[in-house]
Amino acid sequence: MLTSRSHAHPLRRSLAPAWALPGWKAAGALALVCSTVAWASLPRADELPTGEQQQWQALGVAPLTIGGTSGMAMAPTDAAEPIEFAPKRAFVPQAETAMAAPAGAGPLRIRGRIGEGFYWSLRTAGASPKVAAEYLAALATEIDVGEVAAGDSFDLVLGANHRLLYAGLDRIGERGLQLVRWDANGEGRWIDAANVERPAATTNGLMMPVDGHITSYFGNRYHPILHFSRFHAGLDIGAAWGSPIVAAGDGRIVAAGWAGGYGREVKIAHGGGIVSLYGHMSSIAAEPGSFVRQGQVIGYVGSSGLSTGPHVHFEVRVSGTPVNPLSVRLTSAPVVDTRLAAAVKARLEALLGVGVSRPASKANA
Repeated sequence: MLTSRSHAHPLRRSLAPAWALPGWKAAGALALVCSTVAWASLPRADELPTGEQQQWQALGVAPLTIGGTSGMAMAPTDAAEPIEFAPKRAFVPQAETAMAAPAGAGPLRIRGRIGEGFYWSLRTAGASPKVAAEYLAALATEIDVGEVAAGDSFDLVLGANHRLLYAGLDRIGERGLQLVRWDANGEGRWIDAANVERPAATTNGLMMPVDGHITSYFGNRYHPILHFSRFHAGLDIGAAWGSPIVAAGDGRIVAAGWAGGYGREVKIAHGGGIVSLYGHMSSIAAEPGSFVRQGQVIGYVGSSGLSTGPHVHFEVRVSGTPVNPLSVRLTSAPVVDTRLAAAVKARLEALLGVGVSRPASKANA
């Protein structure tokens, strides 16, 4: 038989005094009352100064669409590097981003320094997978991307719909790149604005860099110092100590200095991704960044680096890959399209102006 107590109204039971409840229920009810009082004692957000409201808001968890934030701005650490100018971005709720900043609203610049991985350094800096892949493909038209080292700096400028317009690369001890997208006659290509005034390479007439005899050919060989078989990426040409070494073709000096096992070394870029290398010099007679003509003296025969006697190590690379120098022939075309060079230089100046303050802004600062 059911008693009348079992039919008590649920609400009436819940309103029983705390002292009348079992021990664990009484403790729970007391904690609830205390937490409610504590919360009610906090100041209302609309009663706080603006700065304190932002602090309280940053501690909350709420969707972006209703005003939630992901945290407050942080002060820079010692690892931060100052830049000349960077526009401050206002907070825009996620739901409004598409309208407030459409993809084609204006040019966007992405810059950074390469860490352990080139691709992931681009992604960390804000480049999308598509943009990162397009940037690497642009560089590959001039250099071997695998040779880019940590510490080198990248620079990208994106236009409408995040289309890559500029691919820059600043390399430590190597030739940098300033690739500008150039569209003409319905076709697009990349032009290195830093070397646009250099004569283009064709395929006729590569000359030997020194008057001597070949002592080691391109391919696998037994190394006379390391004493094991390894790939020899060029030709060794024996000659008397101090004999002049000349440029195999017209081009620009992209490196001139000590290079480990190559000793004193000079590298010349001939355009079209072709680079020639001259190693083991006794002294160098070329300056980085200067242009040289075919047959111009760039150094003198020696035995610096890993070498058993006076000779020059002559190497030719195409898009970063060593090829047999005896199979490559190139010369420099005598005519330079000065109008194209001027137009590309003007485009480069405009692209590099993205995200950089003007002199008037500095004066008003």
